[in-house]
Amino acid sequence: MVIVADSAVQIANKEILELGVEVVNYPLLVDGNPYPASMEMSEEAKAELRLILKDKNRNVGTSGLKEDELLEIYRRYEGEPILSLHQSSNASTASSQVIAKIIKEHPELDITFYNSLHLVSAYSIIVQEAAKRVKAGASREEMDFFLKTVPGQTRHWGVVFDLFYLNRTGRIGKAKAVMGTAMKIIPLLCSSDPPGSLKSAGKVKKPAQAIRKIVDVISADREKKPNAPLRAVISVIGPHKDEAEELKTEVLKLGGDVDVNLQGTNHSNLPHAGPDFFDIGYMLTEL
Repeated sequence: MVIVADSAVQIANKEILELGVEVVNYPLLVDGNPYPASMEMSEEAKAELRLILKDKNRNVGTSGLKEDELLEIYRRYEGEPILSLHQSSNASTASSQVIAKIIKEHPELDITFYNSLHLVSAYSIIVQEAAKRVKAGASREEMDFFLKTVPGQTRHWGVVFDLFYLNRTGRIGKAKAVMGTAMKIIPLLCSSDPPGSLKSAGKVKKPAQAIRKIVDVISADREKKPNAPLRAVISVIGPHKDEAEELKTEVLKLGGDVDVNLQGTNHSNLPHAGPDFFDIGYMLTEL
């Protein structure tokens, strides 16, 4: 049994390989042209891509997963159960359609598609914990139950610093970007309820306030499930490593059975989150 994920997963390539997860890359486009990006990108290459993102005269985006690349991976595991686990279908309808097409046209491949209902680090913690269970010998039935249940037990919070990037990508108006930047406003995002997309979760003026709010929410969630292990992934883009480290430290201070995986972002997240961002995905589950 193998998990196939996509490059929206915010886990270092070395760890992905150790977990036995196969990853298909989202094609990256700069000014409409293919850009050399993959899970193997160095930190220097990602820093260069970040500078392109900050250039208001450049256009950076991703396209849907490619059918031939998915098939190439799936065919390596013909005869085995393939758990194709992906970020929220709301983020890439085209990719979901391609996977559905492959499943229909290739009955010889034992593929089950799972919509994680989450993005970025929240998607990543689901991939990480699912892969650990597969590696530990979980049955297909156990994995099916886990992957259908755990999205509802997973939460996502994000902190956005570049309002002008949100304006350039059409998510807020220019007046809001100008006013918010002048007032040093930091927007917060969180997963919708039920999950499937991100929504506004208020705003703060200092990163420390964002961290405190996120940790308070996690702590309150934990009070509802005091015996559940807390597992989290934090990803960071831009000059916010210190804030991400502080968030990790504060979550670990909650004590008990807690594990936090802090990662620099992978390339697929950059065009969507922007050049200055950190987020956390976490789950509290006894599955």
